[in-house]
Amino acid sequence: MVTGASRGIGREIALGFARAGAHVILAARDESLLATVASEIDDAAGTSDVVPLDVSNAEAVRRAIDRVVARHGRLDVLCNNAGVSNARGPVAEVSPEAFAGVQAVNLIGLFACCHAALPHMVDAGHGRIVNVSSGAAIMCNPGESAYAASKAAVNALTIALAKEVEASNVLVNAMSPGSVKTDMNPTSDVPPSEAVPTAVWLASLPDGGPTGRFYRFMQELPMLPEIDLDWKSR
Repeated sequence: MVTGASRGIGREIALGFARAGAHVILAARDESLLATVASEIDDAAGTSDVVPLDVSNAEAVRRAIDRVVARHGRLDVLCNNAGVSNARGPVAEVSPEAFAGVQAVNLIGLFACCHAALPHMVDAGHGRIVNVSSGAAIMCNPGESAYAASKAAVNALTIALAKEVEASNVLVNAMSPGSVKTDMNPTSDVPPSEAVPTAVWLASLPDGGPTGRFYRFMQELPMLPEIDLDWKSR
């Protein structure tokens, strides 16, 4: 399941998962854009489901994930990619309401997805959670307090959750896709597809693999061509 799968990084990750052999649950608010991604997956001989979803609605998240598991029997991977950055500016000028709106999607929405998926993963004795974070969590640039705070919190949540569920064979990691070209970062000339190898690697980690880590700009990845994707055996 990939949230924010209708465009940008989420779209590319969803396509990458499909190429790797996964059946992909495409989740986002824009159903028409999701349908376009689903068509691309279908054209490439992959499979997917479209799930219209606003991650800031925790009850809708729970229902959606429960339906996915009821239909398919399990949820192997949750990629929390949905995010916004619409409260830019100095702290003195950003309203508390705008600040809270960013946290509602980037942090609380991500928490809601983890909260809903975890019981299914723990019961199955297998799960991989990939949280799309950002280097902004470390750089903390002026004018980006809402976004940077949300991503720093995502990293902290990743570490705490990884410690809680490691014994259940649920691995939880965060990644930075780097400065890639998206609606939120239109000036970059790096395609969002650059994020795909990191996401696929984290989604396909073997049992006992790393957990509670934040991978930045692929700097800590092993040789990617050696990855053995084993989606269908589980």
